Amino acid sequence: MSIPAASIDHFVKTDYARVLVVDDDPILREFAVSHLVSPSVEVSVAEDGLVALEALRKGDFDVALVDLDMPNMNGFELMEAMARDPRLMSVPVVVITGRDDMEAIDLAFAAGATSFVVKPINWRLITHQLAYVLRNSRSEAAIRQARAAAESASRAKSVFLANMSHEIRTPLNGVIGLAGALGRTALSDEQFEMVSLIRQSGQTLERFLTDILDVSKIEAGKLSLQVDTFDLHEAIEAAVHLMQTAATEKFLKFSLTFGTNARGLFKGDVVRIRQIVSNLASNAVKFTKEGGVTVQIEVNEPETEGEMATLIIKVSDTGIGFDKEARARLFNRFEQADGSITRQFGGTGLGLSICKALTEMMGGTISVVSIPDQGSTFMVKLPLSRSMPLDAFDILRAMQPTTSNQGMPEESESSRLLRVLLAEDHPTNQRVVAMILQPYGVDLTVVENGVKAIEAFEAGKFDVVLMDMQMPEMDGLKATQAIRTYELTAQLPRTPIAMLSANAMKEHVEQALEAGCDVHIAKPVTPESLAKGIEAALASAVASHHSGSPAYARA
Repeated sequence: MSIPAASIDHFVKTDYARVLVVDDDPILREFAVSHLVSPSVEVSVAEDGLVALEALRKGDFDVALVDLDMPNMNGFELMEAMARDPRLMSVPVVVITGRDDMEAIDLAFAAGATSFVVKPINWRLITHQLAYVLRNSRSEAAIRQARAAAESASRAKSVFLANMSHEIRTPLNGVIGLAGALGRTALSDEQFEMVSLIRQSGQTLERFLTDILDVSKIEAGKLSLQVDTFDLHEAIEAAVHLMQTAATEKFLKFSLTFGTNARGLFKGDVVRIRQIVSNLASNAVKFTKEGGVTVQIEVNEPETEGEMATLIIKVSDTGIGFDKEARARLFNRFEQADGSITRQFGGTGLGLSICKALTEMMGGTISVVSIPDQGSTFMVKLPLSRSMPLDAFDILRAMQPTTSNQGMPEESESSRLLRVLLAEDHPTNQRVVAMILQPYGVDLTVVENGVKAIEAFEAGKFDVVLMDMQMPEMDGLKATQAIRTYELTAQLPRTPIAMLSANAMKEHVEQALEAGCDVHIAKPVTPESLAKGIEAALASAVASHHSGSPAYARA
């Protein structure tokens, strides 16, 4: 029984379709042409699989009708060949065959068939089959194309953000680093105030940059947690340190309290926990004009042995507060309580959304209670495992002698200057590091690329190397690898190397450590962060010497 050619047009609409009919029976090929050809459907034919494969590779077909039993190359072999070709694997195949046994049907679908029609052909049925396959294949193609476009855009955005992060952090390093160095010199009260404002503005810009990068990672699903062992007191105190200073400058009271069990070693992403605490405390200080801010840390021990403890972070303020309507949208991206907030207090409206995303990634919850003009309390609950029992931690801490932190040593035990090699191509950054290190009286050697860094390292003896990541001629990663190879060949002790770079994303840190660096110090640097990074690198080298294996750390 035949069907008018216009029938398939009804299903494929006005889209133009190219159909390839593959069958060794010339009568069936003629029938296919007469029944399927129309203004919107072009039909080509091939007498075996080999001819069909060549036609498929040369043409651009939307669907293929394929017989199973043919000379030279049968239908099974043709579908297998199509599956191996990335360009042809998405072309749908409707099998037309005189075989109706289940084995043939199973083998056809296993080989890649989309549909199966048994001879003698019912052309109305084949027309419906083709229309259905064409509609679905085009929908799938559109989805694949959209997915590919989205993935391409995501990759392009990631590359763009990585480049922008580097390009913005480089001049920002000059602003924050030089302001920090200048702040340590003799200044009048007015000059000190101006320097402090410069530093605060630079730190605000750096925070905005970090927020934007984190949101991008969250959207792309690329933000991952780095689980390490950390000391709870040290982590929280480091997170609120800057906020205490900011509160003092606004004449606000600021308190940090730890509950009875809120101490010890835990396993978790300490960087992200500090980020949550810092964001909440920063918001509290920013939106509070008078009164104070309180950060309370509690740990609820598990009721059943083997379960996780619960870290509770509570940040309260006496600030502007907000109503229920504002609370409903508070954790959305780029949202603040109302439009005047951005104008009056600034900010990207990203901090709380990032806190929520990070909290949920760690399996926790975040909530808020607020009263307009009276203040707000944010509470974060995070499940964490202790690295050791609390009793064992207390005993170990009691056995350790107390030592005072003297900061980065200005001189070594032999009363000589600390010899530092700096590989940095940017003149401003060279000057920033030199000015930060000047009060310590170090012996500083500066080179502008990785090749000269290797030459200087081989010619002299250094206590620590500061290596930029992106440099001309040879980058910091390759230069670090070359130095480590030279040390092994010459049987030299391991020299501490700190990657000092504006490439501050997680993958850049991992690349630095894999190349052989002991520490990654992110730009923009401050006198404190640079000194801390050098101390960590030196400590890492000492640990490596005693253990006989490399010990890596992050500043």
